[in-house]
Order: sequence, then C-alpha cells, then structure tokens
Amino acid sequence: MDITAVEIWLLIGVIFIIIEFSKIPGIGFLFLGLGALTTSALISSYSEITDYQIATFGLVSFAWFLVQWWPLKKFVYGKKKENGVNQGYFDLVGNQVTVFNQSIEPGKIGQVSWSGTIMNAKLADSEKEQGKPGDVLYVLEVKGNILICSHKKP
Repeated sequence: MDITAVEIWLLIGVIFIIIEFSKIPGIGFLFLGLGALTTSALISSYSEITDYQIATFGLVSFAWFLVQWWPLKKFVYGKKKENGVNQGYFDLVGNQVTVFNQSIEPGKIGQVSWSGTIMNAKLADSEKEQGKPGDVLYVLEVKGNILICSHKKP
C-alpha cells in the first residue's frame, strides 16, 4: 500500500489542528494545519506542484495566517466598548482581586488571586500604600498578562 503526498499532508493537517485545539492552543498550529490541508487539496488538483510541496505548504500557511490573524484576535480579545475598555473573554477590569502571599509595592509587580487563579499584578504608580497579603484590590486595566490594580474601585 502506497501512501501518497496528498494523504500525508491530510494527516499532517489533521494532527496540527488536533494539537491546536487540545494540547497547545494559541501557538499557531491552526495556521499550519489549514496550510497542510490546503496543500493536500492543491497537490490533489495540480499534481505538477508536488515537487514544490514544502514551499507550497509554507506559502499557504502564511496566507492562512494573514487571512485569519485579525478575525481570530478580535474573537479572542473581544471588541472595544465606547469607553475603550475591552469586552470579551479577558475582561477583568473592575473585578476584585486579593493580594496573594507577599506585599506589592506601588509600581512593582507581585501576585494576586482572582477566582482561584494566581496572576501577575502591578499596583498603579499613583498608589501611595502597598498591598498587603489578603488586601482587596480592583483591576484598573490589563496589560498583556499583568493586571494593573488599585485600592480604589474604578
């Protein structure tokens, strides 16, 4: 039984998509999986590009990245409200967090607990007093994976 290039690319595409949705989400295996599936379809339709299958895979995966990056980014991070605050999955602004195990100095990074999850947090530069373990803080904004917090509710 011979395995063709079409079947190999089909298998690679399915494996990449399964990895993206089950093991390591957010790495970009989705683009590679879609690129492999598209390469499989292209090789099936145009057998003369079999000699260029790696280049085809690279170009098609990059094209999928360009086409899907912005819509996926909007889907994950949500749309902006009128006041500029994100609404969506990562909307933590206004929520209460608790200082975890060490005090946080103003302008310094420490750890807080939110809904059972330990997260990196920074006290806003405008804060005068440190956050002691057990203190309740409020999230003012989210910068990457760091919560900017304050003693005062926003």
